[in-house]
Amino acid sequence: MSNDLRLKAGALALVTAPGLMLAGHLTQLTPEKHDTASELAAVAEAPGRADVALVIGFVGLLCYIPAFLALAAPIRDRRSGLIGLMMSISGLLALVALMGSGPVTNAMVAASADRSEMIALTDRYESSPVVTFWVILLLVGWTLGPLVIGIGLWRAGWSIGIPLALFAGVALTVADAGRWPLAAAFALTWLGMALAAKGLWSRSTSRTHVHKAAVESSA
Repeated sequence: MSNDLRLKAGALALVTAPGLMLAGHLTQLTPEKHDTASELAAVAEAPGRADVALVIGFVGLLCYIPAFLALAAPIRDRRSGLIGLMMSISGLLALVALMGSGPVTNAMVAASADRSEMIALTDRYESSPVVTFWVILLLVGWTLGPLVIGIGLWRAGWSIGIPLALFAGVALTVADAGRWPLAAAFALTWLGMALAAKGLWSRSTSRTHVHKAAVESSA
């Protein structure tokens, strides 16, 4: 794969990945409260939508792998770029691990299952040391990793809008104020990634023009 094609593929991944995460969030129903009973009730009300949201979100996470690689590549300070990339990928893996419980949750809300027992089982699962570790890794890596990369891009001369949009997305995510504020967080993340994608696409186009000019001048 040529360098120009790699840049354009990275730019497309940067736009696609957060867009799919937003689509997955809007596909599933939002619990009325942030307690286990409400979360299971939301899944039970529309298990099909929960499955579709899981698939969309998983594809989005797959797209985030080339997106993060493309996002970190232009950073001049290789150390900060590597740290941000490792944090982002670690957080991504933690999120994939947590998403793995989705199909189990769908099975737990079947009509034949005792809801009170399933609530107790979910609480035990979510309070386990392994899940606690995944959540911490998610909070540190997934939320802060892209922000570290965004700051590195800004220090390398890229748009300050990239880290600002990513920071605003993190702030709204941490606030966890409901369905639409969280959707706005995903949208702000998409904006930050889209600004970076624009820079990558412009760089690829500029290199193509320079290459064509060099070929024409040598002809």
